Amino acid sequence: MLMAQLREQAPMPDVLASVTRLCALARVGRVVLDRRQLMCATAPEVPDGVVAMGQALERHGLDAIELATTMTDAEFLKLAGLLVGEQRDDAVQLLQTADALSIWNVRFLSAQTGDFVRVPSAPMAPAARPLASPLPPPTAATVSSAPSTALPADVDAHASRIGKAVARGDGADLCRELGALSLPAHFAKAASPMVLQLVVEQLLDTKVPPDEVIALLQRAGPAGARAAFLQLIAALDLGDRRTLYDAMAALSATPDVAREYLTHEVWYVVRNAVCLLGETRSPAAIGAIGQALRHTDFRVRMAAVVSLGQIGGPVALARLESVLFDPSVDVRTRALSIVFAAPESEPLPDRLVGVLNEEQALEYQLEIVAALGHLPTPRARQRLQQVCETTTNSFEGTALRIAAIEALRRGHPEAAEAMLRKLKDDPSPMVRERIASMLR
Repeated sequence: MLMAQLREQAPMPDVLASVTRLCALARVGRVVLDRRQLMCATAPEVPDGVVAMGQALERHGLDAIELATTMTDAEFLKLAGLLVGEQRDDAVQLLQTADALSIWNVRFLSAQTGDFVRVPSAPMAPAARPLASPLPPPTAATVSSAPSTALPADVDAHASRIGKAVARGDGADLCRELGALSLPAHFAKAASPMVLQLVVEQLLDTKVPPDEVIALLQRAGPAGARAAFLQLIAALDLGDRRTLYDAMAALSATPDVAREYLTHEVWYVVRNAVCLLGETRSPAAIGAIGQALRHTDFRVRMAAVVSLGQIGGPVALARLESVLFDPSVDVRTRALSIVFAAPESEPLPDRLVGVLNEEQALEYQLEIVAALGHLPTPRARQRLQQVCETTTNSFEGTALRIAAIEALRRGHPEAAEAMLRKLKDDPSPMVRERIASMLR
C-alpha cells in the first residue's frame, strides 16, 4: 500500500532522494514535520504528498513528528507506512506499533497533551518526563521523602533481609528494602555494589516501577551510575541497552562515572562514555569529549563528533574543526555537516542513540559476552547460559557460544560445570572440542 501511494505521488527516485535529504538533515540537527505547516503547503510546486503527510498526522491525533539524529532511510519509510495506513491509531497505539517495528529514532507531538513523546523500549518512565534532563542531586528534602516510620527499628534485622534478598537474587525486594531507608548513612551502608547491580536489573525485569529504580540509583550517587554503566556494557539486547542508556542519562552522577571509562581498553566502552557525556549538553564536558577525538577507533571519534554537536557553541565547534583532517571519511563528513550547519540553529536536540544501534559484528558481541562474565548476578548468569545453549550452524554463532562458556566459567563456575556436562555431546564439533579441553 505504501509503495503504491508513493508511486502515485512522485517517482521513486525523487521519493528516495527526499528521504535521504531528511535523514541527512536529521543527522545535522533536528527535523520537525509540523502538521499545520504541512497542510498549509498548497503552492503548485509543493508535491501532493506533503499535504497528505499533514493529513495523516491529523488522523492520528499528532501535531508533529521529530526525527532523531540517528534516523535511517528504512526507519523513515516504515514510519511513513504507519502514518498512511487506513487504521486510525491514537498516539499511544502508534507508539506501541512503532516500537514493535523498531522505529525508535522518532518522537511524536501529541495534539491532546502538547508534549513530545518518544517510542519506548521496555517499560521506562512516562514519556512526558524527558529522561535527557538529569535528576537533581539528592537533597535533605528528597532523601527524607520516605516516611520516617519506614525505617526498621532493628537495623540488624533489616541487614539480614537484604543479605537474604541478595542470596536469592531478588532485586525487587532489595528495591523495597532500600526505599525504606530514609537515613543516608543506613542507605549508603546497604547499597553495596552487588545490591546496586540487582537494583539496576529491575529496569529490565520491570517488577519495580522504573521511576523508583532510577530514584534509588540517584540516591546512590556515583555507585548507582557505575552499576548501571556496568550493566550497559554487558547488555546483549538492543532494547536492554536503550533502557539502561536512558536511565543513565537521567542520573546526575553519570558524567563523573563516564569520565572514569574514557581510557578503557575496549572501544565500545569508551564510546558509551562519550555518548553519555554528550547527553549532558554541558560545555564542561567538552574537554573530556575532546580527548576521544584522538582515539584509535573511528567509531569512538564519530561518537565524540556527534556529542560535541549535541553540546554546540563556539568552543565545541572549534574542537570539531580539528576533525576535518581525520583519516576516516565518515568522521570528517559528520564533523563538516555540524560545523557548516546554520550558526544560529539549536544544538542537536535529540538523544544520541548510537550506543544503542544494533551491531552484529562478532568482535562487538564477543566483548559484550566477556563483560557479562564480570557481572555476578543471576540475570547475567541466565543470559550466558542462554547463549551457551543457542545452537547455530554459523562460525560466528559457535564462537559466541564458546566465549559464553568461558565467561560462565569465569563468573559463575558452578553453573559452568553443569553447562560443560550438558554440552559435552553438543552437535558442534568446535564446541565439543573446547568442552573436552576444559573437562581434562
